[in-house]
Amino acid sequence: MPAAFWSHEPLRRALAQRHLGRVIRAYRHHPYYGRQPLPQATVAGWFGITQAQLSRVENGPPVVHLDRLTHWARVLRIPAHTLWFDLPSSDRPVSPVDGEAGLDLIRALRSADRQIGGKNLYGAALTHIAAFSRPARRSPEPPREMLMAAASLHEMAGWMAHDSGDSTTGRRHFRDALALAVESKDGLLIGQVHGSLSHLASHDGNAEASVSYAAEGLGVVTDEEAAGPVRARLFALRARGFASSGLAADCHSSLRLAEAALGEATSSPTPWLSPFDRTSLDIETARCLLRLGDVTAAHRTLAGIVGDEPTSRLRSQALARTLLVTALLAQARVEEACHLTHRTIDLTHGLASAVVLGQLRHLALLLRSHADHGPDVPQLLDRLRDTFQERNWLTLPLPTG
Repeated sequence: MPAAFWSHEPLRRALAQRHLGRVIRAYRHHPYYGRQPLPQATVAGWFGITQAQLSRVENGPPVVHLDRLTHWARVLRIPAHTLWFDLPSSDRPVSPVDGEAGLDLIRALRSADRQIGGKNLYGAALTHIAAFSRPARRSPEPPREMLMAAASLHEMAGWMAHDSGDSTTGRRHFRDALALAVESKDGLLIGQVHGSLSHLASHDGNAEASVSYAAEGLGVVTDEEAAGPVRARLFALRARGFASSGLAADCHSSLRLAEAALGEATSSPTPWLSPFDRTSLDIETARCLLRLGDVTAAHRTLAGIVGDEPTSRLRSQALARTLLVTALLAQARVEEACHLTHRTIDLTHGLASAVVLGQLRHLALLLRSHADHGPDVPQLLDRLRDTFQERNWLTLPLPTG
């Protein structure tokens, strides 16, 4: 967090009272996170406790156990000089954690990431990576589940960094994740990380590398029922690379293979993997169609997945909506595009995603060419400008660790 974060008066008061529960509450309600506070369940997930337990911590007597104080202070990355207790040396060995704890943590972080964006979670991910990576590196034969947990956390941190606008850091995490996944010998996890590298290459405009990474992943993932979602994701990402290169026939062929792979999956994939479902494939398909100039088909694909009041996966919904606005503007349906953009701004007011903010900036550029359409467009452009100023904090550098 920026240094000014910790000088916010409610936080300073809670720290002076030596009550970490009140510190956590002030942290969650900090204006840094926008109009809505961080959900109690989200922060509880960072700590590995339940929402009810965190509620008791925030509203009950001060916590006195040094181990808990130390762990929670590290998770929140509270500056040592503001604390009333001493943090142990940072080079002290971290106790190994088992695979089940890793699964619970990854589920909590993944769920929170979809709702509030990577910028809010990256620091917590760094803290937890150390708990798995250090024991794995120091052990001559680390448990396979520990390697998989460390790989999954690195991949998740890579997505959070990318979502925060830092592709360089994201790429470093993906490469660390790939090395750990290879060491774990889990083909599905190796394939998934190749997919993440493919996405990043596509985002950076390197279509050839995007296709190559996806192909490498497909070469590793065996053709089995549990591999269906991973193979579908890799085929879809390969299609995106083909679309960026203008290879329409190859793109459509790869999308058909993605559809088939997703339909063949009959068993649940390992919980270490990120989900890839029908909505995910539709978004990837729409991306490809827009890049190929098939606006009508892209609009038809997206219209079926944009809900009125999404309650989960806010970032995916936000990205689907910005793609749909792009399609609407390409069809000169400006009034509908403006209405949907307003709803997207409302939807994302608490979402800490530089990627979504970048998509809104792209929409602003597209809307300028329709400024003479009527009063709706200038008013929306004014609102977008205010939104960019309010969310300028998303461009701040990520914490290091």
